[in-house]
This record gives sequence, C-alpha cells and structure tokens, in this order.
Amino acid sequence: MPQPVDVALSRSQAQLTIEWEDGAVSRLPIAYLRGWCPCAACQGHGTVVQYHEAPDDLGIELMAEAGAYALHLRFSDGHDSGIYTWTWLRQIAPDSPPKGLKNGRFVGGRFEEP
Repeated sequence: MPQPVDVALSRSQAQLTIEWEDGAVSRLPIAYLRGWCPCAACQGHGTVVQYHEAPDDLGIELMAEAGAYALHLRFSDGHDSGIYTWTWLRQIAPDSPPKGLKNGRFVGGRFEEP
C-alpha cells in the first residue's frame, strides 16, 4: 500500500488532499470523510462498512497523525472517534476503483454499490 507524502487540509474548499508516494492525489471532501467514518459507533462491530450521509457544511476542527498508520479527525459536529488509516483513506478515495465518490458499502473489503 502506498504511503502518503503530503496531507493538506483546505478549510475554504472543505477538502482533505493526500499526495501518495506512487504519484496519485486523493481529494476527499470533508462531509464525505465523515460519511465514511470507520468507528464502531458509526459502523457497529460487523464486517460491513456503510456510507452515511453527512451535512455538507461540516468542517474539521482537529487533524493529527495516529502513529505512522492513520489520521485522527475531529469534525465540527463533535464526532472524533474515527481513526482513518492510510489504507482506508486510499480505499475510499475518488481516484481509487471504482472511480468517483462512493456511497455504498464495503463488505469484506470489497465495494458494493447501493
């Protein structure tokens, strides 16, 4: 799995941009990130990770590395229990297959349309 070489938060564009060591650039809208929160409160304890609509006006109040493997994000709605691994961020990225913003679910790591 490629590792990030740069991570930038643009509050004015409401977007997180990740540049990867393989040259890919992932642009992730903040509301989209919130919708794909992987935490147990949002997803339960099963093997399915489902997209949940989030308000477009969300912001990120805090962004910090979690070890060398993830980002910890605190959203403007107060939610902060999701740990976004680099693998997860690359998997949900619009530039990863299937191309575009994904709004279905991942079952066993494989994406399924709604």
